[in-house]
Amino acid sequence: MRAILFPTDFSEIANNAFLYALHIAKSIDAKIYVLYTYLEPVLSATHGGQPELLGEVYQTIELNQFEIYKKKTQKLRDIAVEKGMQDVELLFLFEEGPVAPVVKNIVDREKIHLVVMGTHGESGFLSKLIGTNTVNVIKSIQNPVLAVPPHAVYQGIKRTVFTTLFRDKDKPALKEMLLMAKAVNAKIDCLHVLHNDRVADVLFQTEAWQKEFPDAEINYVLLDEVESIENTIANYILENNIDILGVVKRNRNFFDRLFNSSISNNLAFHSKVPILVFHEEK
Repeated sequence: MRAILFPTDFSEIANNAFLYALHIAKSIDAKIYVLYTYLEPVLSATHGGQPELLGEVYQTIELNQFEIYKKKTQKLRDIAVEKGMQDVELLFLFEEGPVAPVVKNIVDREKIHLVVMGTHGESGFLSKLIGTNTVNVIKSIQNPVLAVPPHAVYQGIKRTVFTTLFRDKDKPALKEMLLMAKAVNAKIDCLHVLHNDRVADVLFQTEAWQKEFPDAEINYVLLDEVESIENTIANYILENNIDILGVVKRNRNFFDRLFNSSISNNLAFHSKVPILVFHEEK
């Protein structure tokens, strides 16, 4: 059975992302590990006898966090029942530590296939777009991460876009996205933006991919670059009501530029369209 990890802070933004986790889990017959993490404050002993007192303080903090956790988990169970997803298996985890390293440990331990997270941050432009914790998780693991922005509204997954440079390293990610698209009965647009490319070469690569994936229902889209690659992709997604964007994270390349762009329509795109981030094959 497949497994999805859903880290949450029990906010409304996280609960919105939980709907995506539920529907995907239902489609691919997966269980969901719901993870809540907390951080203990750093306290120091200033006089004799303090170490014993500190131990009691830490225990009290952990108990308080656990009480909050127990109350909030019932809300997620209620959401699952309300959406008719009560048969999706939910496993709740309560862990101490920073989100990214805890997620990495659970991903390895429980053989997680997909991480689903709500995106919101506290400071900085990048954080506001995708969220500090989400960025750190994406950087720390090799598994796909679905980043769900605050204004995304789950209405089914009907159309998806997979951006590619037609490299061999993109193929494993495309195969993963094809499996998910098939499970939810979604169409895939395989999108390439022409940027200093020889059109004949790109057409040759497109034909090669068509032959390699003969049974896949893929719509190959080649677009001329307008202003920038990121702007071209954002416009296409907004104009075509795309439900999920799939990208392959490449070091110092498209991924970082996409999330750091300040173009106004990209801001609208970031607030509404979930992004499925893959790591390129090493």
